[in-house]
Amino acid sequence: MFLTLFAVTLLAASQTLVNAAPALEIQTKFIVTPFDLIQMGARSDCTTTDECRNATQAAPFVNSALRKYRIVSTGERAALLSLIIFESVGFAFDINHSENNPGQGTRNQMNFPFILEYALDTPRVAKEAQALLGPYIDNPSAIPSATKNAIRELVLADDLSFASAMWFYTRRGPKQTGCLEIPGMVEGLQDESVSGWQNYLTQCIGTTVTEPRRRLWQQALTVLKPAIAST
Repeated sequence: MFLTLFAVTLLAASQTLVNAAPALEIQTKFIVTPFDLIQMGARSDCTTTDECRNATQAAPFVNSALRKYRIVSTGERAALLSLIIFESVGFAFDINHSENNPGQGTRNQMNFPFILEYALDTPRVAKEAQALLGPYIDNPSAIPSATKNAIRELVLADDLSFASAMWFYTRRGPKQTGCLEIPGMVEGLQDESVSGWQNYLTQCIGTTVTEPRRRLWQQALTVLKPAIAST
């Protein structure tokens, strides 16, 4: 009986380790270092604004977000990281300082409708977002600029701000599938093809393809490939 119980316990423990392996692999195999981020275009120091985060400060939040949303392929990581580095000017900014687009912010500079959706989809700030939304719950287009900025403030904590691009890619929208169901999206990014990256920018992000964006994406690919190949 003792041997039987021991065998069952050992089998259960082994299965637990097997089940934990994918999560452990994500945590240890695909770490993006501060040096990686600097090579991609992030800042090594910050002397500009209170919003600025250097690569050392940013790296833990970047890695946490990639783990949380289970983004492990080189192509997907390169696309998302080059996006947030471009939009935040190397992690210098997390809000749009222009008065022409209130409520825009986070490290990927999401426009307000997505900022609101992100806040409502984040348990720790959802109640505050709902309270600020108040009488505009059925008419979001009428939300005043000050309220938009207040809701944006709820998702500017570093862990949320650096994770917003990963959330947008995997969870936004009524079906909470982000851009994953767009035809060819995941496959194109995982293949690391130019057409796949262009599809990400135009169909997922809704922006235009430019040479500066392309250079950052290619640099991110170059940086990430050796790190993954050597593990």
